[in-house]
Amino acid sequence: MNIVVLSDKKPGHYKQSLGIINKIPDCRMEWLEIEFQHKWRDNLLRIIMCVSGGMPLSTSMIRFLLRWSLTTSSYNAVLQIQGMDLVLSTGSSVAAVNLLLGKLLNAKTVTCRRPSPIGIRHFDLAILPMLSWNSAKDRNNVCKTIGVPNPISPDVLKTKRDNLKQALHLQERPVIGILLGGTDQYETITVEDAKQLHTTCDKVAKTINAQILLTTSRRTPTDVSNYLKSKFTNADWCPLFIDPDTPSDLDDPYQTILSASDLLIVTADSFSMVCEAASSGCKVIVLSLTQQRQKQHKRYEVYSYMQEQSILNLCSLEELSHEIDRILALQHQNTILRDTETAVSAIQHLFESNHKKDNGTM
Repeated sequence: MNIVVLSDKKPGHYKQSLGIINKIPDCRMEWLEIEFQHKWRDNLLRIIMCVSGGMPLSTSMIRFLLRWSLTTSSYNAVLQIQGMDLVLSTGSSVAAVNLLLGKLLNAKTVTCRRPSPIGIRHFDLAILPMLSWNSAKDRNNVCKTIGVPNPISPDVLKTKRDNLKQALHLQERPVIGILLGGTDQYETITVEDAKQLHTTCDKVAKTINAQILLTTSRRTPTDVSNYLKSKFTNADWCPLFIDPDTPSDLDDPYQTILSASDLLIVTADSFSMVCEAASSGCKVIVLSLTQQRQKQHKRYEVYSYMQEQSILNLCSLEELSHEIDRILALQHQNTILRDTETAVSAIQHLFESNHKKDNGTM
């Protein structure tokens, strides 16, 4: 299968596409970073394709639209692509280019997530998480996943686990990994939350002799990150504290924490991090922090469903100490989220159906 992947350079979108590509056997892949001349041209191209995405377009018109909207380097790179079976993209910005390139190459088009304002109706396949299922009613071009595809799996992490434990000098004691997100319009993390988190971690580490690994993200407020850094880096029970600006000898500190941990604690604001943790094979706690609004984001409906399916456990900061003790005492692992495999299966079915049609065997 020959696939061209369109990237908007956003890490969350990159990981979704990469997770799918890594799982497709015998796949030849071309990776294209798409850049627009101006943001307004990106927006206008989306509107144009929202209206005309399902219509036949001449080669000259497709090339005109691509040349008009993209930078010269992106446009030239697009024209070099040939012999592709499928165009894959994640996110709204590259969705219009996906549809145009699909027409130009006579290739199938696949989008992860629901791109705005184009929607999914013009794509051959749309891979939609539960967050978007309501927008996909009565459509037969949809692959429904619970969360989002990603490159994390127990097999990937297991191969690195022993080496990373040696590199971090971890002892044969419980390892708890904490993945800290940041602020959005629905919730945030405050210094008071950080103080309570540190107090809880200190108590848990001393009570059950645990080792705690923590990473912040670029969305973590600076005052919170600074407070946690001052506390965790001086704690003998914290072999690794890492933030995005901290130099590290580790190739991928984030994946290091996923690989080395027995229990992962992820803040609820980052849906993609939650999905990655739930795909890891570890026990998972999703931590709800300070609410910006009284009404919770609809991702909590997905978290509740995941909890019902024994994929993860949802709790507040006040409940965290008790929940850590309870979950570590459980003998069984969580159910592993396998959205990437679900997406790959749908893509393979699309390719095989089209291949049979082209060969006249259907």
